[in-house]
Amino acid sequence: MNYRFKTGEETLTFNADPIKENQLKVFTGKKTLDVRYTVINDHHVHCVVDGVGINAFISGEKGERTILIRGVSYVVSDADLSAQTRKGARDLTKLPQVITPPMPSVVVRIMVAEGDSLQRGDGVIVLTAMKMETTLTAPFPGRVAGINVSVGEKVMPGKILVDIEKEAEDAPAK
Repeated sequence: MNYRFKTGEETLTFNADPIKENQLKVFTGKKTLDVRYTVINDHHVHCVVDGVGINAFISGEKGERTILIRGVSYVVSDADLSAQTRKGARDLTKLPQVITPPMPSVVVRIMVAEGDSLQRGDGVIVLTAMKMETTLTAPFPGRVAGINVSVGEKVMPGKILVDIEKEAEDAPAK
């Protein structure tokens, strides 16, 4: 099967042919890769690519996903779907609407307090996993309604870490 996906401004094309259960041959145009994979859960896939083990942690909606591999986040979307939905404006329904960890993590720092006003992209909480720190940001403008974790707490994907009451996107900054 042919796939086209977009990461950043780059569109990548590859062909993935199933060999047997949980094994693919992936043709990138430059290389042929042997990929074996095990789905650990909805947010974690372990892959062995040409003999090298890789853990991929996945979050987000079907149209746009964030994939964390070796401490680096990649925002990936279906290039064909992106072309259809991006007629001049970003499809905000594809953005995450809650702050949840992309993988099992430990809370390192909480950057907000209850009642704080946030703009989209403001840092909210810092997590650590596999010796890498990740700052999770506000998905939309709003006010912090509640903090559901404490520093040092172990958290899993799906747990809502901070409740944010949404404000209008065009509300003036305070």
